Amino acid sequence: MKYFPQLIIVVGIICTTTNSKAQGCSDAGFCTIGNLAPSPSIETKKQKLTLLLPFGLGDEKVFVFAPGIQYENQFNNRWSIQAKLTANTANGNLGNATGLGDVYLSGTYSWPTKKGWRVSATLGTKLPLNQSDLQKGNRSLPMQYQSSLGTIDLITGLAITNDQWQFAAGLQQPLSGINRNHFLPIYWNNADAARYPPSNDFNRKGDVLLRASYTYDTHKKFRFNAGLLGIYHLQEDTYIDAAYSKSAIMIKGSKGLTLNATVAAWYRLGSRFQLGLVAGTPLAARDIRPDGLTRKFVVAPEISWNF
Repeated sequence: MKYFPQLIIVVGIICTTTNSKAQGCSDAGFCTIGNLAPSPSIETKKQKLTLLLPFGLGDEKVFVFAPGIQYENQFNNRWSIQAKLTANTANGNLGNATGLGDVYLSGTYSWPTKKGWRVSATLGTKLPLNQSDLQKGNRSLPMQYQSSLGTIDLITGLAITNDQWQFAAGLQQPLSGINRNHFLPIYWNNADAARYPPSNDFNRKGDVLLRASYTYDTHKKFRFNAGLLGIYHLQEDTYIDAAYSKSAIMIKGSKGLTLNATVAAWYRLGSRFQLGLVAGTPLAARDIRPDGLTRKFVVAPEISWNF
């Protein structure tokens, strides 16, 4: 373990400079909800308010900035709640788009077990603040520019943890069917638009998450976390090509596994504030991600106030 901090720094640099394409899990949301999030950072109080400032580069060099604010309350050693509000701004070759994102609400219940291990369960939901219908010049923009996936989702999670190890599994299942995105490249009739996947009446399927991570404390002010995060998209997503038919068309290659190596680090500033940084890089990815969650790199700084 002598060189573990140096290893984390090296992996973090790789995560933020790689040209590989990863699933932008922070966009879909459930890998940072409740007990599915990376092993908790340094805690000093029961309540925490966090400013989230993730940004990244998506398909076709679309720059995405997705700020959020998150509230957490650890009522006791068994119950905790979490609420998050997000927004999104995207800038690319088809224009600019800004909008509110989603509201995430979740509760977590923990059962202490023998030898320092804990079992916890999370139940939550994602509520969209728009229907993926942001436009440019009266034409619907691709999902890469949308500030929300436009669906109401159920989120569940189960985790087994101790002071160092975290093993978690989760499900994010859209409940509301198709969103109101109406992007088809033919409506734009230019070469730039033709590079984006069609998403007219887009119907996104569910995901299963598996996480295994290890947390290392150097001393009271620092904490590092590294692990593997697998996200399996359960079925092919679909869209409707309104120019030809009203039947759903499967997007081949949208089903499958995305496997990421992840790192996170936190530094405590006094008794109330702490800084954090989360990053990841893909080891494997599904062929196509029409939901617009592809990121060539993601950097996710955060600052928290404990009270």
